[in-house]
Amino acid sequence: MSQQAKLFSSLALRVARGISRLERDQICCGTLTLQQFQTLSAIDEVDTITTSALAAALRIDLSTISRNLSLLERQGLLKRFRDPSDARVVSISLTNAGAAALRNLRCDERLVYAEVLARIPKEQRGAVMEALETLAYALGEVPESEPACCPDSSPGACAPIKSSNKNNTKNNKNQKDRRRA
Repeated sequence: MSQQAKLFSSLALRVARGISRLERDQICCGTLTLQQFQTLSAIDEVDTITTSALAAALRIDLSTISRNLSLLERQGLLKRFRDPSDARVVSISLTNAGAAALRNLRCDERLVYAEVLARIPKEQRGAVMEALETLAYALGEVPESEPACCPDSSPGACAPIKSSNKNNTKNNKNQKDRRRA
């Protein structure tokens, strides 16, 4: 392995660990795991999806996705229903509560990453963004289109999260945000 490959490996692992730590400690997810947050996000991208298509999209096995779906359904964040055109097919979509929780979590995610971006010197941000995009494509990730972070654009609608009080802040936000409820 070349020195460049070793350095790339080391840097990629450091970045992956840092992102995992951010996701775990500052973003996700109240009562949800990171994988459950990703499950809700994947469902939201397409509105309605089958269990097998969701498992394939998330690159996890059917038994794992089934467990996650059962938990999310019990929490009232998604609903499963038979496809009207083929009763053998079970489809999944978010409930109003699931959509509201996801909006809040995405808002939290963007705020945390905005803080990270602010720590990068302004003159280096473009290069970092370009490198991340190149890396994402090399990893087989395609650009995603997500709704704006905060549907409410009034000042303070998406206030920064205090890490010592993260779960309480998220729970309060979830109770307040019932746009689709």
